[in-house]
This record gives sequence, C-alpha cells and structure tokens, in this order.
Amino acid sequence: MKSLIGFFIILFFPISIFADGISLIEDSQNQLFVFDKGHFKQLEHNKSTKMHVGRNFAVYIDYLGNLKVYYDQKVTRISESVEDFTATENLITWKVANYLYVWQDGIKKEISRDARMVRAKGEIIYFEDEYDNALKIYYQHEVYLFAQNHYSLQTKALSVGRGSVAVKDGDDQLFVFVKGNMQVKKFTDERIYFSAGSNGVLVKNVDYGELQILSGSDVETVEYFAPKWFKSVYSWMVWVDNAGNFNVYEDGNKQLLAYQKPTLIDYSPKGLLYENGGQLYVYSHGREQFVCEHVPQNYAFFNDLFVYHTRQNQVEVVYKGSPKTVSAMPGVKFELHFDVINLYEGYQRKIFYQGNVYHL
Repeated sequence: MKSLIGFFIILFFPISIFADGISLIEDSQNQLFVFDKGHFKQLEHNKSTKMHVGRNFAVYIDYLGNLKVYYDQKVTRISESVEDFTATENLITWKVANYLYVWQDGIKKEISRDARMVRAKGEIIYFEDEYDNALKIYYQHEVYLFAQNHYSLQTKALSVGRGSVAVKDGDDQLFVFVKGNMQVKKFTDERIYFSAGSNGVLVKNVDYGELQILSGSDVETVEYFAPKWFKSVYSWMVWVDNAGNFNVYEDGNKQLLAYQKPTLIDYSPKGLLYENGGQLYVYSHGREQFVCEHVPQNYAFFNDLFVYHTRQNQVEVVYKGSPKTVSAMPGVKFELHFDVINLYEGYQRKIFYQGNVYHL
C-alpha cells in the first residue's frame, strides 16, 4: 500500500480537476436528487427515464418527457416531449421532429432544421444538415460549414474527437477540423486510418508506413513505420509500434511505456491508466507511477480519483494520497462522475467528495 500512497502524492496532488462537484443520484424510492458541493437537493418525486452528469451541469428527462438541466444551482426545463438526448462533459444535444438543438453553458440554440447522423463528443457536434445539404460542425457556440453538397463526398470514414473531426471523402481527401480551423490533406490512392482527439488527428498511412499528427496546417511524423494499433483520446495519442512496444505522445514528447500492448487502457484529461505485467500504472506530465498490484474487476478513474473493488470486494477510494475504505459491504455499486463518487449501499445512498463521505 505504500507504493499506492506514494503514487498519488507525487502524481495527483498538483493536478486540478475540471469539475464542479455535481452528481445525480436516486434513492431507494427512485426519487431524484442532485448533489452539489456537499449539499443534497431533491429534483423529482418520480423516476427519471434518462440522466447524465456533465462537467458543470446535470441533465435528465422527467417522467412527463420534459428535458431538464441543473446548472448554476437551479433547474430549467429546456424542452418538452423529448424521448432521448445525447450529452458529453460539455454540452447536451437533442432532436424534436428532426430539428437539432444544443445546450451549452446555459445557452440553448437551434442549429439545424433537419439533422441526420448526429455525433457528439467533448465540445463537438458533427451532423448532416439535410435542409442546407451540407455537413456541419458545432464547436464552442458556433456552427462551421464542413462541406456543401455532401452527397458528392462519398464519405468513407469519420472520426469525431473532443476538439477535432476527420472525414475521408471518395477522392481520398482527408478533411480535418481542429478547434475552429479547417484543413484538407490529399492522400490519393493511399490507405489511411485515423483517430480524432482533443488537439488533432492521428493518421496511420499504410502505404508510406508513417504515423502522423495533423493539427490544422501542421503535420508531424511521430513514427516512421506503420503501427499495429493506435488511438487518440482527450489529448493522449498512443500506439503500438512494429516491435510491439506501447508508446505515448504528450506535449511534443514521445515515451515508450511498455514492451507490449496493455490489456487495459483508460483515459482521463490528466492521466493515462494502463496495465503492464498484470499491474496498473498511470502516466502523466512525463511521469510513470505505479498504481495497484493487480487489475481490479471493477474500477473507475478520473485524474486524482481512483475507486475500485478490493480483493475482499470492498469499495476503496484513493484521493490525494489517502486510501480509504468507503464501503465494507461486499459488492457495493459505485459510479464516478468526475470528482464525485456515488455509492449504492443497499437502501442507503452515499457520496464521496473531496475526501468526505455524505449520506443522503
């Protein structure tokens, strides 16, 4: 346990969490409550059909089909007759009779009168606008025209990240959108695969044997032989090279993390969690630190919070260097919403937040 404590003291204490202490939790009677920085407030007396917790908001559909959002310590109904919605950590999007709407930072907008193929992640919404016959992107309260007359594009592949989008058309052009900037790169008769993340698009060129990062007009080669596997999530860009080594690219630096592809890889904005030799490690800001001597069957991970079922099936939380058993009852269900952990202990409901346990 000393190694586990040391890990969180060294790695996680300086890292800030971009979350606001918000969570939704239902009691044993299916009544809905919001937890907001140490305080509970009842929102609904009846069961909600769907709910989601974002970075600084919470959204749900009540039993009458109203879409409601908790933001800035109050509840607002933002739409009626809603059957479903899609939400990320930053925004909410939904359709009513094919009209596409978005809510972000307390602002509601209609962004399409006839939307198809809607994809959302982070601060991005990618959609086909049938009304304008165009492909469009919503990003930070603005709508960008991705391409017009999209029927002629013959789109072959699409990847939507938290801050970027990549689309390959029938002419093998790769349209890349990164935080408001659009670029087109030509790959005539070349086989490419790509993954969009927060700060750019990772592209594997099979014919030329390269792995490149596309960020606006910038192109950087990070591997000169086509990797076996690669992925971009948040700002993390990871791949397994031809020799089978697991690599990560962060802040302009490439680092070899393991001599084989991990059986477990997980991501948060400030930490990359991965398995190596049956043990768990986290890589962040150029540091690799040991986490746990085994891979738990059930766990959740976000920046400076790690919650898991121990070998005794109890729930343990490690927060800022302090391990703490928060439930000794075997097999208790838990949920991690950024910096808040929900615990469902029989008929009791508990919250772990900033080192303290709160009882509903």
